[in-house]
Amino acid sequence: MLNQRNTFIIFSLFFILLLTLDMRINFSNWYYLLFALLWFAVLFWGSYFINSKFYINTLCEVETSEKIIAITFDDGPDKEVTPALLEVLAKHKAKAAFFCIGRKIEGNESILEMIDREGHIIGNHSFSHSWFFDFYSAKKMKEEFSLSDKIVADVTGKVMKFFRPPYGITTIAMKKAVKEKEYHTIGWNVRSMDSMQKNEKKLMEKLMKQLAPGAVFLFHDTWKGVVPLIDEFLVMAAGKGFKVVRPDELFKINAYKNV
Repeated sequence: MLNQRNTFIIFSLFFILLLTLDMRINFSNWYYLLFALLWFAVLFWGSYFINSKFYINTLCEVETSEKIIAITFDDGPDKEVTPALLEVLAKHKAKAAFFCIGRKIEGNESILEMIDREGHIIGNHSFSHSWFFDFYSAKKMKEEFSLSDKIVADVTGKVMKFFRPPYGITTIAMKKAVKEKEYHTIGWNVRSMDSMQKNEKKLMEKLMKQLAPGAVFLFHDTWKGVVPLIDEFLVMAAGKGFKVVRPDELFKINAYKNV
């Protein structure tokens, strides 16, 4: 698998080879430019695509023949959308994971309690979810993670072990922070793009095409359209024989450190 470590080794060896040949053949500087562009392209791919597992071993799906899937929600809790979504999940007896932003929990503690009480998983999605989060140092990231951990622990009594990177982007600094916090990094293999899709019919068609055993779906409990979307999705998934399970059950790992 192409990851940060073996990529560095490969590119280092290739660069040494390039220098050696350059001393004999006198390459054009364009070769060095192409080398640099290829290096940055690989780094971008590794950072942007969470299922590349370039920096961090990320759990994105499970290979299984059993018709089970997991659904996850990012960027909440929302005082209006999340409770309505919980009602839909309860109606279908489906359990999910909610990757919450720490600052959004403040003032919505009762919603967090509801998520936990109804048997869903709560995961760390950073405290700020800042646009600049990916440029933070490992120390600053760890501080954000710890702050969210404390908020959730104060409300639920549980210490989160699940983490999802903001925007799904990973970095070498994040790798260090995640390792120190001993998180399970949870990704996805179906990114619904739910809050950006204007055509609900096309969105549902897309989701059904990607419905497969062991899949992990990413949604957002930050827009009202997700409530009827999930209602319909769960009906259609059940109609095809699929069962929704919690991600910890899908991956067979613990979602909390003290449970």
